[in-house]
Amino acid sequence: MGRRKKDEGESVSLFPFMSILVCLIGSLTLMITTLMATQTNSEQDQSEVERYIKYSEVQTDLEAQKKELAELQELLAAARRIREELDRALSQVIKLESDQKSGSAANAALVTKLADLNRFNARAKELEKQPELLEAEIKKLKAEVERKQAGPEEAIVQIRPGGTGVDIDPTFVECNTTGLVIHGGPSPVNILKADITKTDGVFAKLLEQIAAKPKGQIIFLVRPDAVGTYNTARNFSRTHYGVAGFAKTGKLPVPSQGQIDLSVFKRS
Repeated sequence: MGRRKKDEGESVSLFPFMSILVCLIGSLTLMITTLMATQTNSEQDQSEVERYIKYSEVQTDLEAQKKELAELQELLAAARRIREELDRALSQVIKLESDQKSGSAANAALVTKLADLNRFNARAKELEKQPELLEAEIKKLKAEVERKQAGPEEAIVQIRPGGTGVDIDPTFVECNTTGLVIHGGPSPVNILKADITKTDGVFAKLLEQIAAKPKGQIIFLVRPDAVGTYNTARNFSRTHYGVAGFAKTGKLPVPSQGQIDLSVFKRS
């Protein structure tokens, strides 16, 4: 038998190199994942800190407004007490004037009361317009306190277009726990939940008006706690067939209880 060639008995194994390469790839992947997770947590922590700072500032401002409101209410109460004292002094002066001929003692008392009257009159002139100003300021502060108590994110909820239906003539109907609110007119129209399904009610007439418009559509604005109201209105819309047929409907969620802002649709 002939001797095997030397080259046939020698071969190079690639397994060690492949093992090292796989380990390197795994290590790099782990490092990248760790860096991304660290960056995400850092961004979330910064967002939470900024939100807490904003909340603390609002709370501090709210406490200051409440304190100022209490001070103004005390001033208003003081002005009313002075007015009551003035009225009592006037009554006493009138009585003394009727008895001024009864003697010198009565005249002396009259002089004293007249001096008091002059003093009260001077003070009353200073505060004559102040109660109205205080009332106006109190109303303003109460409105500001109520707005801030609603929360910075729930004070106003801006409704924006959603979906693909842009070529429509929308009529917005808000769904809340008590019923429906029709927006778009000179003033909102409220419909109790029990009156939604009345065939001769306001909502039924609205459905017939919308069905008569080629591009008309009702957009339900659904509050978080008004799913039941929405289901009642939607089901009635699907079954109410008027002269022009069924009215088209759609919906947009309202994520909070803030005041609804439809200015985006009014500009379009």
